[in-house]
Amino acid sequence: MKYWLSFVLFFFALTAEAQYDCDSTVFISGKVTAENGRPMFDAMVVNRTRSVGQFCEPDGSYLIKACKGDTIQFAATGYISVRISFADSTWRPQYTANIQMKQLRISIPEVEVIAPRELQAIHDDIQTLGFNEKDYRVSEINAIQSPITFLYQAFSKRERSRREAIELRNNDRRRELLKELFGKYAEYDIIDLEDDEFDAFIDFMDPGDERLKRFSQYEFILYVKDRFAAYEKYGRSRSLDPSDHQYHLDDD
Repeated sequence: MKYWLSFVLFFFALTAEAQYDCDSTVFISGKVTAENGRPMFDAMVVNRTRSVGQFCEPDGSYLIKACKGDTIQFAATGYISVRISFADSTWRPQYTANIQMKQLRISIPEVEVIAPRELQAIHDDIQTLGFNEKDYRVSEINAIQSPITFLYQAFSKRERSRREAIELRNNDRRRELLKELFGKYAEYDIIDLEDDEFDAFIDFMDPGDERLKRFSQYEFILYVKDRFAAYEKYGRSRSLDPSDHQYHLDDD
C-alpha cells in the first residue's frame, strides 16, 4: 500500500506540476462522510484558489494536489459546505483531512418544492439519451419482399415528421439535462455562467448523445472547463458559424 501511494503521488506530481506555480505543493487526502457515516461519493472537492475540482471516490475518499496556502472546499447538494486550509500548519508533503458533512436544516413556512437531484441521478439519465431511427420503424423491412411498406416508411412525409419529432424531443431532453448539470457546476464555481447563458453555452459545446454518454463525471467536468475557456475567449465576443458548434462531429 505504501509503495502504491508513493507511485500515485509521483504520478500526480509529474502530470499536474504546470498548474501549480508555488514552492510548497502538497497532497491532501482523506474521506468525506455524512453525519450518519455514509460515504459522500457525490461530494465535490474543489480547490477554490486554483479553480480545479473533482468528485470523491465511491467510498468517499479523495486525493488532491494543492499549494500549501490554497483553500479547499467540500460541497454536496443539501449539505453545508466545508472549507479548510493548511496555510498556518507546519509544512508536510501530505496532509490528512477527514470531513463530515452536515445537512442543511432551515425552518421555513410549509411550501411544496421539488428537491434538487444528485449529480449521479442526472448522469444516469444521460445514459438513456439517444435516438435510433430504426427503433421507430415497424420492423426491419426487406425492400424486395415488401417494397410498398419499405418505400412508405422511407419517404412518407408523415413517417419522417414522426421520427423528426421524436429526435427533437430527445435533443430537448439532452439540453435540459445539460442545463441541470451546469446549474450545479456554477454553484460549485467550476464555470462562471448565469442561467440565461446556458442555452448559448450548450450551442457552443454540445458534444451530442454518444460522446456525452462515454464521459465519466470527472472527464465531463474537464471537457466543460476546456469548452468554457474557449467560450469565454470566442463565444462571448463574436458570432460563430453554426458549424463551429458541432464538436460532437469532430474526431475524438
